[in-house]
Amino acid sequence: MSAVHASLALLAQALPSGALPFGNEEPERARDIVSAVIEIGLLTWFFYVLLKFLHGKAGLSVLKGLLITLATIVFCLAAVYYLFGIPFPRLSVVGTFMLPFTIVVLVVLFQPELRRGLLRLSEAGSLGAPGSPGHLSDLCTSFRALARRQTGALVVFERQTGIKGLQDTGIPLDAAVSGALIESIFYPRSPLHDGAVIVRDGRIVAACCMLPLTESTALSRELGTRHRAALGVTEDSDAVAVVVSEESGRVTVAHRGRLQPVDDPADLEAVLAEHLGTLVPEEAS
Repeated sequence: MSAVHASLALLAQALPSGALPFGNEEPERARDIVSAVIEIGLLTWFFYVLLKFLHGKAGLSVLKGLLITLATIVFCLAAVYYLFGIPFPRLSVVGTFMLPFTIVVLVVLFQPELRRGLLRLSEAGSLGAPGSPGHLSDLCTSFRALARRQTGALVVFERQTGIKGLQDTGIPLDAAVSGALIESIFYPRSPLHDGAVIVRDGRIVAACCMLPLTESTALSRELGTRHRAALGVTEDSDAVAVVVSEESGRVTVAHRGRLQPVDDPADLEAVLAEHLGTLVPEEAS
């Protein structure tokens, strides 16, 4: 801002009086206009990002309810004041003292959304390499085999954000990840086929894990519990989840709270490699 002020001052000295449209108060008014433009731009950007982040989540409904309630109260009190001249000094004092408590309440209400937003910031500034499983081609072959048989499956690959709390909800395992083992776990008569498999650093650490379901209200009703669980875990962490639908046999990859259907099974390896940071070897010509 000091550079802007200096430039405006030099401009005011260089131009004759009256050359600027503000008369004798050109520099001061110009600074006010520049400051107002920057402030309005920042506030507009902030509210746009906030509403875009809350879109389709339960927090947006809470925010709408709060805003509608507050707007109704303020409108009614203002109408009474202007129509009948009745002031409300006690409410003004209470509102002033309640402001810090209101901020705390908002933080509690929007705790999941704030956590996800801070997680996105930490991911953007992280220099660590994402964890990726070995034998990616073998895993993709197994996912395609499960899809052909329409056997439901949900596999979560942990990356930089730890999800040990979710691992503790399942059956602990410690086995090298392989396609044959994944198929065995999700065999319909296997006692471990319900829930999710969690993979960390190339090893299956747990099976039959319970994952949090997404709170998004924009999700299609045709998507089942596995897809909602895949969205839930990828909203709260940077994990990558692979879902095989037992109704349609379709394979879907979830990442950063979004579902990416893989229409062509041959593309699954490339999609997973992109999200997990694994290089797919080129086929020999």
